[in-house]
Amino acid sequence: MKLSDLTHTLENGMMVFPGDSPPMFQKTLTHVNDGAQVIRMDIATHHGTHIDCPLHFVADGKSTDNSELGNFYGKAVIADCTQFGTDDQISADHLQGLNLNWDTLDWLIVYTGWYKYWSTPRYLENFPVLSVEAARFLQGKKLKGIGLDVISIDAIDSVDYPLHKIILGSGMYVIENLCNLHQIPEGEFTLAAFPLKIAQGDGSPIRAVALTA
Repeated sequence: MKLSDLTHTLENGMMVFPGDSPPMFQKTLTHVNDGAQVIRMDIATHHGTHIDCPLHFVADGKSTDNSELGNFYGKAVIADCTQFGTDDQISADHLQGLNLNWDTLDWLIVYTGWYKYWSTPRYLENFPVLSVEAARFLQGKKLKGIGLDVISIDAIDSVDYPLHKIILGSGMYVIENLCNLHQIPEGEFTLAAFPLKIAQGDGSPIRAVALTA
């Protein structure tokens, strides 16, 4: 079994959603001064590679602490959307044309290739997103969730977040800021994306891992 890390590193100065406060990592103990190392973290639930729980947009939605563990683990497949670029919308027709076996899938991973712009201004500039029709198409599938290699499932300038509302409102989960999707071979694989168990957590940074044969 091969393990592929799909997670950006959490660190000082890392990229965050516009308007969000950056995380802070401070060594409160060091080997030189204290004989051991301890890092204090000031971090938001949606920093880095993270999962959105339904509670993020649904007042009575599932959270990190009351979701079944199985929701964060399951059979996944890559949806190749690398043909879509700046300001493009990924259509329902494109997803339908992938001829996936939807009945066996738990997670759909939308691969745009945008993660190659991580830590550059372009990462935040009009990345491709799902169309509303595509989101409603996925709403009709029995998926646990959707993962993407961009900073948000909605457009960077969205003010009403329709895709969050459609997907999370359906009880699904969303993973944002995935990376290294080029490492995953064609076909189904197992995704592990467990959040921290935060009381009433609307989301959490995760260590997203692909397990392939």
